[in-house]
Amino acid sequence: MAESTARRLEPDMSGTPGQNAELSETSWGRSSSRSAKPSRRRESISHTAIVNGAIDVLDREGLDALSMRHLAEVLGIGAASLYWHVGSKDGLLDLVLDQVVGETKIPEPDPDRWQDQLKDVARAQRAMSLRHPWFVRVTLGRIPIGPNSLRHSEHVLAILRAAGIPSHVAVQGYLLLVSAVNGFTIDETGVEDSPNVIDLPRDGETRQHSAEMARDYLAALPPSQFPNMTSLADEFALADTDERFELLIDTFVAGLARHVTKS
Repeated sequence: MAESTARRLEPDMSGTPGQNAELSETSWGRSSSRSAKPSRRRESISHTAIVNGAIDVLDREGLDALSMRHLAEVLGIGAASLYWHVGSKDGLLDLVLDQVVGETKIPEPDPDRWQDQLKDVARAQRAMSLRHPWFVRVTLGRIPIGPNSLRHSEHVLAILRAAGIPSHVAVQGYLLLVSAVNGFTIDETGVEDSPNVIDLPRDGETRQHSAEMARDYLAALPPSQFPNMTSLADEFALADTDERFELLIDTFVAGLARHVTKS
């Protein structure tokens, strides 16, 4: 890995438009307190190994388990060397998020298929969040400005604009879609690392059992006070999150379609 603080990041963007463009790390990474010439020789470890190591810790142990000291121990290097490479834990999390975003590939815009393409974008975002249950929590309060994140946004906006969605609606619609999928997957992945919050069931059998308990509770309410809740109690027994997610994106995309302008 080059020792210059202006080293290049070249994420794998195969299969996406503009894939040869490069962005300097210093154009988006958090500022680092490291010096250009460290006082002692830094330990040999690649930038990619650090980011992959952090993702592995997060996937196996959760967000609260990730610390610079713990990651350094896992990687077999000194904490000072880790700080030299990534600057801070915040800087590391920025790099981790951007690499994970790079797992999703966005196709070239096809105006005739834009609705299906946008649904595929939403499905890919959900699948990525389910592979990395900590992802949404880390994104809170962070502006995604890494190379992969920027290209991802660029390609989704290209799909929307090619479809004839007005500029304002395209941007706001894209941001709302991200928020909708993030909110949905927060419910699916749970928040077990957060204090005083009930973790939601994840496996299908447990989720179905919980839904049936909710149904039975609602059905037993006084119908005179809760006529809608009691008459619709059976609907609350639906625990198929895939079906619910498809309804979400069908409704969302159908709403966007109302704004299409024909040239």
